Amino acid sequence: MQENYKYNIYMFIVTIFFGMTYALTKICLNYSTEFHIISFRFLIAFIVSLIFLYKKISPIKIRELLCSFILGLILFLVFIAMTIGVKYTTATNASFLISLSVIFIPFFSWIFNKEKPKKSIFIVIFIALIGIMLLTLDKNLQFHIGDILCLICAILFTFYVILTEKIVKNNNPVALSVLQFAWVSLFSFLLQYPIENFVIPKSKIFWLSMVLLGVFCTAFGYIIQTIAQKKLSSIVVGFILSLEPVFSGIFGYFFLNEYLSFQQYIGAFLLLISVIYVSVKN
Repeated sequence: MQENYKYNIYMFIVTIFFGMTYALTKICLNYSTEFHIISFRFLIAFIVSLIFLYKKISPIKIRELLCSFILGLILFLVFIAMTIGVKYTTATNASFLISLSVIFIPFFSWIFNKEKPKKSIFIVIFIALIGIMLLTLDKNLQFHIGDILCLICAILFTFYVILTEKIVKNNNPVALSVLQFAWVSLFSFLLQYPIENFVIPKSKIFWLSMVLLGVFCTAFGYIIQTIAQKKLSSIVVGFILSLEPVFSGIFGYFFLNEYLSFQQYIGAFLLLISVIYVSVKN
């Protein structure tokens, strides 16, 4: 019981860091560009993970390199949508919209694994749609590009989760995780040259935010989550992670001076309730 309590605390800390991701990304965007942020973030995560986990990933098999390449490519697309989306919307909006991946997972499982979702999920998705409209529609009843990209990010991440579940069964999960970080960083570095001029930011605020993103929000967060999921039930882990948008809203308020209107608070509340419900049910 004490051990489970310890891992509950670990997951709670991880969720705080995950919630911090959006505000930190927003801060980094003031000093650098999207591909720079992704490449530096995952390069730091890869180096830190390799230092602590190199014994658990060697020897690396060809199959693991190929599988991590596929997963890394999808994860790269996830973070392109997330990073650009955060640039054009608030950190709070981004976190609530991306957390909808929890709701999308049952539908992707239906398509790929033939696991038909429960009828209650359709009611939840309807409530979530109302929440999305209240949170993101402006006075002219138009969606903003940042919000749309965050929804695309949630869909891509859902596909990533389903594919990871299939691939991880026959491969070393630690090796896949660490190698993914390397692939995402490499993909981003390769795209920087034709799209962005490679520049190393000099701002101390940028590098402080980047270290927090790479070490704690990426390497530490994903490693601890993997370990905790071996000790805790998926219900507990899902419920704790569903608090991520709450922490994102807190960080957005204090560090970015982001405010929600009364309409947006209602929308955010509906989304949060939908995510928590699906997390507990699954």
